Amino acid sequence: MLLRHLREVPSESRSWIRLWWPVWTIGALGISRGLDEGIISGVITQASFKKSFSFEADSSVENNIASMLQAGSIVGSVLAFAVSDILGRRRTAQLACLLWIMGTIIWFTSVHGQEGDGNLSQLLAGRFLAGLGVGCTPVVAPTYLAEIAPRAIRGLCVCVFSGSVYIGILLGYWVNYGTAKNISSASSLQWQVPAALNYIFAGLIFINSFFIPESPRWLLKVGREEEARKSLNWLRNRGDENAIVNQEFGQMADTLDEERIARGNRAWYHVFPQLINNRRNLHVLLIGIGIQLFGQFSGGGSMTVFAPKLFGFVGIKGAQTKLFTTGVFGIVKLVSSLAAAFFLVDLLGRKTAVMAGLTIQAISCLYLAIYLKYHYNTNTTTETSAQKMMADVGIFFIFLSGVAWAIGVNSVQYLSQTEMFALDVRSLGVATISVIHFACQYGSSRSVNPIINSGGPYVLFVFFFIMSVAALAFVLFAMPEVSGMPLERVKDLFDNKKWYLVGITQNRPLKGADRVASNEEEGLPQLGKANEMREGYAGSDEDKSAKKEDSGITTTTKDA
Repeated sequence: MLLRHLREVPSESRSWIRLWWPVWTIGALGISRGLDEGIISGVITQASFKKSFSFEADSSVENNIASMLQAGSIVGSVLAFAVSDILGRRRTAQLACLLWIMGTIIWFTSVHGQEGDGNLSQLLAGRFLAGLGVGCTPVVAPTYLAEIAPRAIRGLCVCVFSGSVYIGILLGYWVNYGTAKNISSASSLQWQVPAALNYIFAGLIFINSFFIPESPRWLLKVGREEEARKSLNWLRNRGDENAIVNQEFGQMADTLDEERIARGNRAWYHVFPQLINNRRNLHVLLIGIGIQLFGQFSGGGSMTVFAPKLFGFVGIKGAQTKLFTTGVFGIVKLVSSLAAAFFLVDLLGRKTAVMAGLTIQAISCLYLAIYLKYHYNTNTTTETSAQKMMADVGIFFIFLSGVAWAIGVNSVQYLSQTEMFALDVRSLGVATISVIHFACQYGSSRSVNPIINSGGPYVLFVFFFIMSVAALAFVLFAMPEVSGMPLERVKDLFDNKKWYLVGITQNRPLKGADRVASNEEEGLPQLGKANEMREGYAGSDEDKSAKKEDSGITTTTKDA
C-alpha cells in the first residue's frame, strides 16, 4: 500500500537500466552541494585549516570561506539557464562536473606542502569556481528528472537529487570525523582528504552521463522529434507503437505546439517578459522565491553548515565529539530524506510534506530559543541537573529540526517549480529560483555569526521560528498540490483563480482513481490502472483484438 504509486508504473518502465540509471546518474549531482556543506562545516573548525589560512573562529574570513561556494553558485545558476536550453540537459550536467572538478583542484592545492602556509586568495577562487558547477546542478538535475520520470513517481525521482544532497552531507561529516581522529592537526591532509572526495563523485557522474539519454522534452523543444521519440521509448522500455507512450509523447508535442503558437515569431529572449507577464508563470515564480526565502532563513541550511557550532550551544563539548554528533545528525537527515522521497511527496503530496516539516521546525526552534534565553549555562561546572536535562532536550530538538527540514522544505524546494513552469520558460524559471536559492543560502550562512555575536544564540532561533511560521502561511495560500498530475495539465490549477485561492483550493494529490476518471472523460488510455499498464495496454479495442489474434487467440470486438 505504501508503495502503490510505484506499482502504477509498469515493471518494464521502472527497470534499473531504463529508469533508475539515468535518475541516479543525474540525481547524484546533489552530492556536489551536500559534500561541500558537510566538509566545510567541519573543516573550518579544524586546527590544521585555521593554521594554514590564519583565521579565527567567528571571523569574517571564516564566513567568506564557508559562503564563497554559494557566491559562485549564484553565477552558476545563471550559467545553467544560458546553456541548458542550448546544449541540452545532459551536456549541461557534464559542464557542471568539469567546473566542479577544476574548482576543487584549485582550492585543494591552495596549501603547498603538508604543513605549509595557505594561499587564501587561491582557496576562495577555487571555491568560487567549484560553485559555478554546483550552481548548475539545481537547475539541470531537477529539470531533467522531472522531464524523464513517469508522472506517478515524478516526486520520488526528483527527490533523488535532494536525497543525494544528504548523501554528500553525510559523507562530508563522517570523513571530517575520521581525519580529525586519525590525522595530525599539524598536517593539511586533515582537510585535503575530505576535499578529495569531490574528485571521485564528479568523475563518476561525468563518465556515467555519456551513457544515458537526453531529455525527450528538450529534444522535442529543439525540433529533434525522432530523437525525442526514441529517447522516450528507451526510457519507458516500450515498443514504437505502444499506445501509452504515444499518448505521453502526443501530450508533450501538443503542449509544445500550443506554446509555440502563443509565442509566434518572437525571438528567443521573449522568455524574459513571458516569465513575468504570464499569470501562471509569475505565480510559480513567486512560489519558488517564497519557498527559497522562507525556507533558507527558517534555519534548515544554516543548521547543516554550522551544525558543530550549534551542538556546542546545547552541551556537546570537544571538537571530535561535535564532529561525531554532527555525523549522526547527517544520518538522521539522510534517512528522513529517503522516507520523504518514498512515502510522502507522491503519496501524501508535496504540500502536506512541506507543511508538516515547517510545523515541526517552528516547534523545535521555539524550544531552542526559550532554552538558550532562560536556561543556557556555558559553565559546565555550575550546570544544574535541570539545565542538563533541558540541554539534552535541546539536542533532541536540533535532530528533530533536521528531520523536519529533510521531509519538508528540502523535499520540495527543487521539485515544485520544476513541475509547474511551462516548458518554454522552465529553464529560465528554475534558474531564476536557483539564483534566489543560493543568494538566500549565502545570506543565511553569512548572517549566523553576526546574529549570534550581536544578540546571542537565542535570537538566532527566534528568527528561525518567525520565518518558519511565515513560511507555513505562505505555503497554505500560495502553493497548490500537483502530485500525480501530468506536467502538461498543471496549468489548469491556475486558471481563473485569485492567487490566494490557488493553494487553499488544491490540497489533495491526484490519485490513481482520479487519473482514470480524468482520462475517461477525454477518451484517453487509463494510465492510472496498474493492472492494465502491467499487461501492456495497447490502445483501442481493435488494436487489442489484433494483438490477441497474433497470439493465436480469436476474439470479436464489440461495437461501441
